[in-house]
Amino acid sequence: MLPYYREHLTATVLGCVSVLASGPIGLAAPGVVRRAIDALTAGAPLASIWRFGAMLVAIAIASGFFLFTQRQLMVSVSRHLEHRLRTDLYDHLLRLPPAFYMRERVGDLLTRAVSDVGAVRMAVGPALMYAINTVTVLVVSTVLMARIHLPLTLLSLAVLPLVAGATSYFGSRIHLRWGHTQEALSHYTARLQEHLVGLRVLRAYNCEEAEIAEMAARNNGYVTAGARLIRISAMFHPLLQALIGLAFVAVLGVGGNAVRHGTITLGQFVEFNLYLARLTWPMIAVGWVANLVQRGAASMSRIEALFAETPLPEVATTGESAGARPGPAALEVRDLTFAYPGAAADAVARVSFAVRPGERLAIVGGVGSGKSTLLSLIPRLLEPAPGAVWLDAADVRDLPVGRLRREVALVPQGSFLFSATLRENIALACPDAGEEAVLAAANAAGLGDDLTQLPDGLDTVVGERGVTLSGGQRQRVAIARALLVHPRLLLLDDCLSAVDTQTERAILSALPQATLLFATHRLAAAELCDRVCVLERGRVLEMGTPAELAQRGGRYAHLLALQKLEQQESWPRAASAGG
Repeated sequence: MLPYYREHLTATVLGCVSVLASGPIGLAAPGVVRRAIDALTAGAPLASIWRFGAMLVAIAIASGFFLFTQRQLMVSVSRHLEHRLRTDLYDHLLRLPPAFYMRERVGDLLTRAVSDVGAVRMAVGPALMYAINTVTVLVVSTVLMARIHLPLTLLSLAVLPLVAGATSYFGSRIHLRWGHTQEALSHYTARLQEHLVGLRVLRAYNCEEAEIAEMAARNNGYVTAGARLIRISAMFHPLLQALIGLAFVAVLGVGGNAVRHGTITLGQFVEFNLYLARLTWPMIAVGWVANLVQRGAASMSRIEALFAETPLPEVATTGESAGARPGPAALEVRDLTFAYPGAAADAVARVSFAVRPGERLAIVGGVGSGKSTLLSLIPRLLEPAPGAVWLDAADVRDLPVGRLRREVALVPQGSFLFSATLRENIALACPDAGEEAVLAAANAAGLGDDLTQLPDGLDTVVGERGVTLSGGQRQRVAIARALLVHPRLLLLDDCLSAVDTQTERAILSALPQATLLFATHRLAAAELCDRVCVLERGRVLEMGTPAELAQRGGRYAHLLALQKLEQQESWPRAASAGG
């Protein structure tokens, strides 16, 4: 966190100065009280007592001013550090490869980005402020107490080693149990996020009771972990207060005897006890600060584990339009091989082909054949090997990612929509797009008739994940989102599976002029493309025009025959159902 302080160095220094000033100024009050008591004992007039009272008011005002300043500056700086840390964490998460999200839970990431970052803020803000205050008050009070009576000072501070030992003992356990509590919270949050997203599935399969029990068990785990943390904290603070109470008992006995023998005056005895009372909060704050620091350290270790994840290389978004060319793009794939981490086999193996500008290439194959992986490698959502993917004779790894993803638009299988209006979802990458541009993209994606049926047209709120739209409508919104950026290379990853064949053909026919790669399992749609690439287990089995492959008698012809047979079998069933 130290580099973050550089942007707020002035405010941090002024805040520390205010902390250093507020303690000594406040510690001037016991000396004034001592002088007032000694004056009363000596029979001083009442006017002098009013003067001492005015001095106490002035001390309180000055101390309060610096107390306000230190809180205003130090807490404000901690909020800025929290903002910077959370922003950097989010920026880092955006740059991590898909493999990271395949193994991590969303709920756990949410806990680290919210709860853990908040714990770090408490450690670098309030904990730092009170730590400086504690040291300042402890040092100044000790010096002032020693001037009054050194043996009594040593006696009252004899509990400090016990306080330090208790802090060390309980601090390590608080650190461990706070980590366990945050893990339990992550466990609960991850399951809760999955439940809220998949609520309709749970209801469809009548799983409510079982999942309520599961959530109750996870919630109970969090409560149990929190109770163990509370238990250790609840033992810590009373123990500190008990040790401080021992110091007061010792001072009362020994100091009272010193007053009786005239070693110190009554005013000095009261002054000493006021200093000791001022030490009560620092001694307690030692435990509180240690608690905050241990929690912050445990949370920071969880955050650092995320920062330790290696992001995708060259994810800078500068230079989006520099060097961009007009018109459809040319694509060439040269001996492309890719394997997911930990996978036993390559997802894509030695794939090579070239697509001319404006050409349409259909990629067909069964589930797991590598279609989605191949398309994800082109815009570097997955990282290809150097020299494996070329766009207009340029290695995509040498292109700025912002420019690459502006020229290459991928519409994935899962058509994710945000809880916003239809217009905002379509204009996601072009928030300044005008009404005509958004409407043109929607019409090109086959949404024209649907807009007239929606209650507010483009201003209709689609709900979280587009829950208010049908599957086909969500897919067409995702296509409109891609068309609005006017890509030179359009990648469609089986994103028309929820629409009927006639609508699919209409959408493909209406697409604007651009180089197109269309991964599909429908061979009827593939017939609309210039060429077809057949994938199986990540390898290219055959490539050619639909007519050539149909006559060749290979894998494509076999799939074509199977689909025709399925259609012939479905027609009698449909006719019988209609009759």
